[in-house]
Amino acid sequence: MPLPIEANKARRPPVWATLWLALLPVAYVVSPLALFALGHLRMWPRAAWWVMGFYALSQQLPALVAPEPLLASLLAAARTLLLLGMMGIGMALHDTQRLKPLVWGLAVTALIAVGYTFLRGADLIRLRPEHPYFTTVSLGLVGTVGLWLILFTGGRLIWRVPLGALFAGTLLFSGSRGPLLAALVGTVVALSVRFNKRTLGGALAAAALLAGGLWWAQQQDLGAVTRLLSIESSGRDLIWADTVSVIRSEPISGVGSYLLGSALSSPDQPCQLWSNRGDPQPCPQWLAPLGNPWRTAHNFTFQQLAETGPLGLLGLFVLVGTVLAATLTSRDPLSLAVVTGLLTASLTDVTVLVPSPFFAELFWMVAGLQLARLPQVRLTAVSAVLPTLLALSLPTLVLLTPAPQSLFPPVALTFLNAPQRVAGPSYTLYAQFRGPKGVYRVSVHSCAPACVTLVTAQMQIQNSESDVLTLPLQLRRISRQELQLRLYPAESTFDPRPLAQKQWIVRGAGP
Repeated sequence: MPLPIEANKARRPPVWATLWLALLPVAYVVSPLALFALGHLRMWPRAAWWVMGFYALSQQLPALVAPEPLLASLLAAARTLLLLGMMGIGMALHDTQRLKPLVWGLAVTALIAVGYTFLRGADLIRLRPEHPYFTTVSLGLVGTVGLWLILFTGGRLIWRVPLGALFAGTLLFSGSRGPLLAALVGTVVALSVRFNKRTLGGALAAAALLAGGLWWAQQQDLGAVTRLLSIESSGRDLIWADTVSVIRSEPISGVGSYLLGSALSSPDQPCQLWSNRGDPQPCPQWLAPLGNPWRTAHNFTFQQLAETGPLGLLGLFVLVGTVLAATLTSRDPLSLAVVTGLLTASLTDVTVLVPSPFFAELFWMVAGLQLARLPQVRLTAVSAVLPTLLALSLPTLVLLTPAPQSLFPPVALTFLNAPQRVAGPSYTLYAQFRGPKGVYRVSVHSCAPACVTLVTAQMQIQNSESDVLTLPLQLRRISRQELQLRLYPAESTFDPRPLAQKQWIVRGAGP
């Protein structure tokens, strides 16, 4: 019979698990080593195993009818095992206070970004920090998680103050709005259960530092920081539009776990190892069949629906909802900050998909620990789960619906020269638009039936008409595909529906 979680707190976690935790943000390739912690799940209550069993089944059944059933089934099983491994690490730690070694790995990561940016000759104040293998969003989450650990774990002020300043600066200068929103939501929720002078003082100091930094950045016109005040979606609208087409192309099964990136990649984007700066490197041969697994939908509901269909999404919602209910019952501040904050960040990024630089691992470590408390979940906590999940999925449901034509400005395509038969993948089209004066984005998508973005360009309308736009591109090497020419506002929005669209069929680009 599993021991109560309180009885396990006195046990010391394995040394290797503590070292793994400190190393994770610096070298996240160690993430799969969490599988060695699977044995610690024997302390789970039966209810937790029922929840995980339903989740595993909800991932496997769609995989069996996916376009590549064997690969999809193996990848779904791999993802489930990774989740269980992270949960096993959480059980091995026994207590969220033992997540503290993660602070040092996050601090080293932040300092690497500072050093790397300096050595590349970039302006440390005016430009967003660079890192050899972290995106700016990941660096923003370094700052966010670091602040949570500083606020909600113990320690002396002699190291908490400088580290807090380092993490606040990393969050601020990353210019990442999702991590900033996650930091605010997670901290507010955590403070609602731990409202003592020390924690409140630290939170107010961090808030003052961030607010002061924003004010100073505005005075100095520092775009890297002031972009935090922008509501522009950084090109996510085109990714969401393509993801919607993937969902509609495989509405029951999805395309398979980790396979959405391949479905979203254009013909000239084979599997590549991600690079923050410089030319990306081709994937090793064993990884190439997955396409680009790190190319995501930038929304965890979209991601799950596109990869595993409605049943897979239901399984994830049941699992996440159960974790949320258990976390609300436990009233542990750090767990509340991590779970609610990272779920908030998942509206614009996929922060719960393992493996990741560290944040998805942290989410599922906390989840594993909270599932051990499942028998003590209160009804009031359960009642808060459904509205939360609805709030997370509502934007996705809205984006899946077509926009009323009355919302479109009067922009018309006045000229289009686009061959309908070609002898190879090279293709050039010419287009001209008429409409209100302004700057717009034009994109071309290939749909067969799911769509991928082939090219994007800016276009300006003056005196009611644009210049003739020349768009060279590479088609997909298939015999028949539908091309879509779409017009979007100049700045990315949170609505993937175009202002105007024209489509036609092209034949002969491939076998």
